[in-house]
Amino acid sequence: MFTFFDSESLWIGTDMNKLSQIRSILDNNAIKYKYKVKNHLGQWNGRGTTRGTVGSLGNSTDQMYQYEIFVHKKEYEKAKYLINKE
Repeated sequence: MFTFFDSESLWIGTDMNKLSQIRSILDNNAIKYKYKVKNHLGQWNGRGTTRGTVGSLGNSTDQMYQYEIFVHKKEYEKAKYLINKE
């Protein structure tokens, strides 16, 4: 198991298909990973969420969520090589 202090951000993006592809590569090569999902329109801005304050009209649903994958620092180079190879 690894923590925030001994992990490295491998990939950040909004494409769920790419997230799935990278997770499959890591699984197939027995590289442990964690991932975070961030909803930018759901962030609290003091008077409510961004979506509640200004709405979501004009925002693509493909861009609503940002994904980030983390791997252990020791496996970062190997993981980076494998996802760039594909």
